[in-house]
Parts: sequence; C-alpha cells; structure tokens
Amino acid sequence: MTTPPVEQCSCCGAAISNPGRVDYVVPLPDGATRSPDTDPNAAFLRLESGQAFARCLLPVRLTGGTTLVYLTWMEISDEDLRRAAAEWRGEGWADLVLYGKLGNDLKPWEKELRGAEVMATVGAPDEPPTVQNSDHELLRRMLTETWDRDVVLSWFSDPLPVALRARISRNWSLERSAGLAAGLDNRTWRFVAPGRSVFVDVLTDGQQRPPGEFLHELLDGAPEVPAGQTLITPTADDITHAFWLETVVDGRPQHDFYAHVVRRGTALSLGVFHSDPDDHTWALHVLRSIRHHG
Repeated sequence: MTTPPVEQCSCCGAAISNPGRVDYVVPLPDGATRSPDTDPNAAFLRLESGQAFARCLLPVRLTGGTTLVYLTWMEISDEDLRRAAAEWRGEGWADLVLYGKLGNDLKPWEKELRGAEVMATVGAPDEPPTVQNSDHELLRRMLTETWDRDVVLSWFSDPLPVALRARISRNWSLERSAGLAAGLDNRTWRFVAPGRSVFVDVLTDGQQRPPGEFLHELLDGAPEVPAGQTLITPTADDITHAFWLETVVDGRPQHDFYAHVVRRGTALSLGVFHSDPDDHTWALHVLRSIRHHG
C-alpha cells in the first residue's frame, strides 16, 4: 500500500517517493528452523517444541509520513491458537483480541524485544492482528513515538520503496534512491538495482591541500570528454567536478557518470552507472544530494 509522491527534493525539485507503508517480513520466530511444518507464509504456527505462534503486525511511525510495519510473530496459548485458527477471516475475526509474547528481536532495535508481553487486535478482516500495547518500555515507545526514517531504514540492505539519506561516513551523506539494495565492500558503498548502480568512496588528503590541488590529483588519468559532458561547480567550501561518457559492457551500451566533491582534506568520490540514457537526470540528482556534515 503506497501513497503518491508528496515531497520534493530540496536540491533539484524532483518528486520523492514517499510510501505510506513499508512492510518488513520476519520469516519465522527466533530459534525456529524451516521444515515442512514451519511455513513462513502461514498465519499460525506450532513448533516441535510445542510453542504456538500467530502472525502479527507491529507498526512503527517514521518521519516523512511513513510507517514501517513488521510482519512478525507472537507466541500465544494453545487455547488462543485454536480460537484464532477457528475464527481466521470468519465473522468473529474482527472481534479477536490476543495476548502473548513477541516472538522476535527486531532490527535495528538493540534492546531485546523477544519475549515482551503484547496485546494485539484485528484492524482489518484480511490482515493478522496488530500489536496495540505492551508493558515493555522500548516496545511501548516503538508503538507510540515517531522515529527518524533515515536512521531506521538505513539498517535494511534490501531494496526499499522510499528514498532515504544514507550516511557514507561521519561527515558525508547522499540519497539512496528508492529500489536500490545497499552493501559495503572494502570501504566502498554500493547501491544497486537492475540497470542502475551507485558506488561511493570517501577519500582523505593527509596534506590538507586546497580543494583544487587535491582534485587535480584525483583527475590524473581520467579520460578526456567533450566540454558538454563536464560539470564544474566551485563554492567557498568545495569544488564539485563531474563528467560522463558512454561505454560498452558485455556488448551493451552503458552510461558512466563520475564525480568528486572535494573539500580541504577530504573528498567524496562517486560513480553512477545506468543503462537507460534518460537516467542521466537521476545521476545528477544523486550528485546534488551529496552533503558534508560538519
């Protein structure tokens, strides 16, 4: 379930995807292993240990009008399992109230959540019960407070339906576009999707040279391109330099976009690669989203 874009990028005015709901599925209760009897798509589950579980939704409000909804598990009594299974999507389902214990720890929350006592009620006839309350301090805060969307969602490496600001280092950040998976390989950040990829490195100049001198070294050996395929933007604090060209990879055309944002003593190095020529606007958007903090 999503809503139309309602935000605009502060750097270029482009519409920013802002889904009303981001779902994260927890396959099984913590400690359970996959078997013919542990279907992660089931509404209810009984383990070999005898424990009974029901699927439940746990919503967390995030900034930007987004709600992160965990599809997780709660441990319930045998009696409640029989009652819930009998009422599943029936006439009595809407009146169901379940009491139990949360079956999973949930990232990025560092404090243990598994075993927290919870109460859940049915909010929609075709959905599992939704956790409404808990005596567990952190879980109660998760249910009642609004959390920073960028901080929370940055913990998820899978593609997300919402753009967010990703911290590359203590001092550098940029936008991780919607639909890109995230990864870190030998200090290089990667954000990738079919036909699109972004590679980001933070560089250090131990000599603390002026930005222009550091940039000159960084561009040593760079290919020559027409003036129309180059962008240079100096400011009082930094220099942004970018160039782009078309290459061939595995027999197919690819559009390569390289950029540096250079300050005294540090630089962010950016490589954006895309198969659709119209994505050049997106590459510029990624460049313009770069921020230096502090």
